[in-house]
Amino acid sequence: MITVLVNPFSGSGKALKILPDIEALLKQDKIKYVVKHTKNTGDAFDFAKEAVKSAHEAIIVAGGDGTMSEVVHGVVGSAVAIIFAPCGTGNDFVKCMHIPVEPIAAIKKQLSSPLRRLDYATVNGRAFLNVCGAGFDVEVLRHLEGYREKMSGMKAYLFALKDALKDYKPLDVMISIDDEPFERKKLCILSVGNGKFIGGGMKAVPDAVPYDGLLNIVMIKTLRKWMIPFLLPLFISGKHTGLSITTTKTCKRVRIQMDNMTMQLDGELMDTNNADIAIVPSGVGARY
Repeated sequence: MITVLVNPFSGSGKALKILPDIEALLKQDKIKYVVKHTKNTGDAFDFAKEAVKSAHEAIIVAGGDGTMSEVVHGVVGSAVAIIFAPCGTGNDFVKCMHIPVEPIAAIKKQLSSPLRRLDYATVNGRAFLNVCGAGFDVEVLRHLEGYREKMSGMKAYLFALKDALKDYKPLDVMISIDDEPFERKKLCILSVGNGKFIGGGMKAVPDAVPYDGLLNIVMIKTLRKWMIPFLLPLFISGKHTGLSITTTKTCKRVRIQMDNMTMQLDGELMDTNNADIAIVPSGVGARY
């Protein structure tokens, strides 16, 4: 039995539109399934827990990165596999999984692929699959909400980035990597990745691999506002990691302290003064 989890709000209703095609594919392959529609934040987590309790084989997640993150949080430690049907605005995680971004093609590929394991990560116990971070990215995400229904992918992200420049303030954080002593750093962007991409295809953490048992950290020093647009092409392509203003590290745990800090986890915002981020190797089942 498979749970088909549909977020009707993802990608301006894309998930709902392709549901008949998903059902037709499963019926063709004689796969038993049940459909669940999310209505509120947290529903995807609850439906994932139901699938675990019912010992379902897999969950097809017809939604975006935020929906997938909720599902991961619900299935951790279980045998239930996640099948990605990318229907969101950015669909960033599947880009590092060599899975098609077209939902039906993605499902077909995964149904015919072997069951494997993926890493996931946690922030203060809350699971995420792709990238978490603080700094300029958070301001971009705040403004992104106003553009998501008007446009999608990179275009929406670029408009939000322009607006975020007006509110830009650097991070002043204390950071500890793999239990080393805390160090104070002033940063423009701090990204911690299990996956590579954010914002519809920007290579924020270009060296991250979601099955190597490690987190990848990218820290960009404080910048003047006028510099950010000029560095954007390098950030999009992942070449920012070669700049002298950027520090990269791999680790299994990173702790960040800052008063009134807002972090993003796979596009969802979380307020905290202390973030304890850890990798969980091979913690989630997937087909790829």
